[in-house]
Order: sequence, then C-alpha cells, then structure tokens
Amino acid sequence: MPMSIERDLVHTDPIVQEVLDTWLPRFLRGGIALGDITATVGRLDGWDDWGREWMATAAEHERIAETAETDGRWASATAAWEDAARCHHLAYFLSIRDRKLHDEGLRKMLECHDRARPGMQPAVEKVEITARGLRMVALLSVPHAGAPVIIVLPGLDSTKETRHFARAGWMKQGFAVLSLDGPGQGEASTWSTARHDYEVAVGAAIDWIEDRPELDATRVGLHGSSLGGYYAPRAAAFEPRVKATIANCGPYDWSECWDGLPVVTREAFMHYSGSSNLDEAAERAEAFTLEGVLGALDRPLLVAHGSEDPLIPWEQGARIADEAAGPSEFLLVEGGNHGINNLAYRWAPYARDWMTSHVIGT
Repeated sequence: MPMSIERDLVHTDPIVQEVLDTWLPRFLRGGIALGDITATVGRLDGWDDWGREWMATAAEHERIAETAETDGRWASATAAWEDAARCHHLAYFLSIRDRKLHDEGLRKMLECHDRARPGMQPAVEKVEITARGLRMVALLSVPHAGAPVIIVLPGLDSTKETRHFARAGWMKQGFAVLSLDGPGQGEASTWSTARHDYEVAVGAAIDWIEDRPELDATRVGLHGSSLGGYYAPRAAAFEPRVKATIANCGPYDWSECWDGLPVVTREAFMHYSGSSNLDEAAERAEAFTLEGVLGALDRPLLVAHGSEDPLIPWEQGARIADEAAGPSEFLLVEGGNHGINNLAYRWAPYARDWMTSHVIGT
C-alpha cells in the first residue's frame, strides 16, 4: 500500500492502524526516522508483515554501519548500529505471533546495540545483576564518582536499550543512569517471565549498586514508564532505599485496563508473562494491582499521565497519587498520549528537576 509524508499515516489493516495511532509518537521520540516509518509501513499488506519488513529496514542500517566501519568512520558506524537496533526492536516488541521471528528480532536488536556501545556518548557499560534468585541485565552510565543513581524501568514491551536512550538528560543533572531489564523484560525475557512483585528486582538492583564504589546507594531514585509506572511505585512501597519515584502512565490495576488494551498489547503480555493463552494472561494480570500497597509508600511520588492515553486511563494514575501515603503530585498533561511521548516537553524536564530536588537536593 503506497504511503506519503504529505498525508496522515493510514493503513487498511486495523491492527497496523491501531499500532500507528497508539505508538507513532513513541517511535519518533525514540529516534526512528519518519522516512523509515512511511517506507516500511508502505510495504505492509497486513500486520503479519510487520516484523519481517521492519527487520528488512534494520538490515539496511546494518549495511550502512558495516560500510562505515570498513571505511574507519566510527561515529557514523555507531549511529547506524543504533538505528539498526531501534528498527529491530520495532520489528519484534509487539509482534509475538511468529515466535521465531520475535526471538530473532530480539537477538538482532541486542547484537546491533552491542556493536554500537563502544562508540556511544555518554559511555554505556553493560552489566549483569545476579541476586535474590534473579538474573537481570542493565545498562549503566556514570557522570562522576559518587554519583546518585536513577534506576530506569521499562514497561511491558520496552527495554533497557530503548530507555537508556534518554540517559543524557539525567546525567546533565548529576545522576548515574541504570536502565534495567528485569523479569520478563527485554534481554531477561529469554530466561524469565514478568512478575507483579517487582520490588524483588529493584531490591536486587540496589544491592548491586551498594557494591559499586563509584555509585551512591544512599541516593537512589526510581523512574518507570507504562507498565513500569506500576512497577516503580510498587517497588518503592516495599523498598525504603528508594528516595523518590516517578510513575509515567502506569496502571493502578492492570486487569481493570485489560479489555481496553490493543490486541497486540494483550498478546505481548501473554508472551512476557509466560501465559499459554489470553484467558490465562487475563488471570495473571489480576495480580498486577496496587490495591493495599501504596499505604507503605511514604516517600515522594510524582505521577505523570496523559489525558488522552488510549491504553491506561488517566484516572488510574490519579488513583496511584491519591493513595500514596507520602507526599505525592499528580501531573495531568492535557492532550498527552500513552507515555506522553507526543508532548514530552510538558513533563519530562519538570520530572527530572523534581527528582533532582528530592534525591540530590538542588
């Protein structure tokens, strides 16, 4: 189906259209070129082509990267490897019907990101965290010795690689950035499944931080987006070492949102939770609730939510802020979509300032 930049991105397949309507701002903010989106979507006959065609687009960036490396143009190679990783992520993150293709897209995303990492600025270290019966993988960037830490949590289908893309803003304010693939997330999804008690993962991460002399484990903040916006306040309620928490567009009760979720999101949760079918996934979603939990969250909490979030109604975020025992703030961004990626300037700089004031004190 031919596409053009001159008109709105539209597609005859309802699933493709729903994905574009829901996540296009996320794709653009995450560094995907508009030309790649229009060209790739233009090659689709339907949703089942999504993964294969995005991997074809990623392969073109890989060819550019290989040529740049051969020519000794290392900065260009790094940028092209990052572009390839982003496109491979787009190929697999919501497309789980073809498990072989999904697994290949994840593998290629990790491979391309690893190829890019030596040339990344700010510098990125890949680390493994093994504690409390968990095996997790994270990306770490440190601005200076003794830095406070912001732990960045992906959601259902994002990863440490996609979240670490925004590290520079945090590092300018003095934070080391630890972007975590916890249970059922990104790289860790190849050996684990999503779990509602994410405080175990955050506790293990802070245990690891305490063993890193260049990091200040007494000054730790937590930032989660989408389903990570559930994980973050849940973890902070049980983990007193977290000084302040940001929750962006997270659910208070995942099961209450279930029937309104896009079919690809429900399928993704089925996969990442280790469920055998959608009915089992819906049952497992019932455990992902903050009911009876937030009374223990007595430290600062900022909840940001878009008024037009099509996945998680903003009332879910308001309830998180209302029930928190400690000082909380609810920031409703009028016109904001899921993740507020379409209006990031209206909340993200403020959120970084807010976290800095509560963790660093400046």
